[in-house]
Amino acid sequence: MSLRISSDPMRYEIFPVSLFIGNIDLKKIKLTSEMGKAFLSETPSSFYTKNTLDPESDKYLMMVIAGLLKEKYQYFSINLKNIWKNRYTNNDFQEPHIHTDSSFSFIIYEKVGICHTIFYNPAKYLIEATPGAGDSIAMQHFKPQVRKGQIIVFPSYIEHMVNKNSDQATISGNLNFKFIEGPVKKKEEEK
Repeated sequence: MSLRISSDPMRYEIFPVSLFIGNIDLKKIKLTSEMGKAFLSETPSSFYTKNTLDPESDKYLMMVIAGLLKEKYQYFSINLKNIWKNRYTNNDFQEPHIHTDSSFSFIIYEKVGICHTIFYNPAKYLIEATPGAGDSIAMQHFKPQVRKGQIIVFPSYIEHMVNKNSDQATISGNLNFKFIEGPVKKKEEEK
């Protein structure tokens, strides 16, 4: 992509990152999990154990997520790669991390008082290394204000963490995302 040089003042938003927040009916998510401990933090989680999502729940979850992603993308397919539960009950936390080998990830808030999730700007280290930059130039982190029964969908490469807390329960997962041919592209090829 190249930028057109103009003598008229212009503003470009480059390298934006979209995060999608919506509502989800928790009663329609039937996930059976075997809890254990995971990650360096040893947070109670089913990440390394068996997780089984009911087929109707899978269909509903993909419909909700596709509806959110359609705010930005038009022609795509998604499917669930994996899913697990996290329970924060005794000052548990999640160290900063990304989700590898997936396109998008999500967090469903089953129980939440104050949200303890923090997302970091992918360029935060570069921003911090720029003298005088700080939050005045670019937001370095984002702490969403969510409630029980909401979902956040985000690009898997976005670093995030969960601060110590004793009152949060989430369902997290990863998605495969693929662009598919849309009607406009097909019409152009027919010409």
